[in-house]
Amino acid sequence: MNAISQGWQDLKTAPVSTLQQWQEQRWIWLLMSGAAAFLIGSAMGYFQWFLEMDPCEICVYIRFSQFCILFAGLVIAINPNQVLLKVLGLTLAWYGVVQGMMWSIDLSMLHDASHAMDDVMAGGGDLFAAGGGGGACSTEPTFPLGLPLHEWFPYEFQPSGICGEDDWSLLGLNMAQYCIIAYSVFGIALSAVTFGWISRLTQGHSSVKAH
Repeated sequence: MNAISQGWQDLKTAPVSTLQQWQEQRWIWLLMSGAAAFLIGSAMGYFQWFLEMDPCEICVYIRFSQFCILFAGLVIAINPNQVLLKVLGLTLAWYGVVQGMMWSIDLSMLHDASHAMDDVMAGGGDLFAAGGGGGACSTEPTFPLGLPLHEWFPYEFQPSGICGEDDWSLLGLNMAQYCIIAYSVFGIALSAVTFGWISRLTQGHSSVKAH
């Protein structure tokens, strides 16, 4: 707790230099990987295995983006001061965060459309007026670079559910909305450490020119 309090105090008093120092340390990148691993474990362990909720096409895409974030943190943690590893890791991490957010928004929209359709059908209303059909998705996913991940790792990446059809919620929020929150946190944190790294590079470049 003392270390956390001290870190927060350092961030408040000297945010730029603190972020510069943090992005050079392994723990912050391992923390990012750990957070992604927690989300992946929750999806496969709690939802897929315990609750027996089959993943849909967009669900496995979101899962893929979380694996990207996980591996990005591990790549940078090999040597946080190595520029090539940092560039590769940050590129992969930003791809995972941006794509994951876009897929989560898509899933949220499909969830709303699917449940609106259910409500209309239950009330005997007009299906087309409700904008129904949100549950349509494929069981043949397409991953970047044509990777057949659903064939290599079917439990993790083979979609077998219907997009937007889950009824799970916690504190009034569904799974897609929690994913949006998670990627928002990832985005804020990644922006901070990316800024710390760029400012460190700029500072180092300025020092070299001064000499």
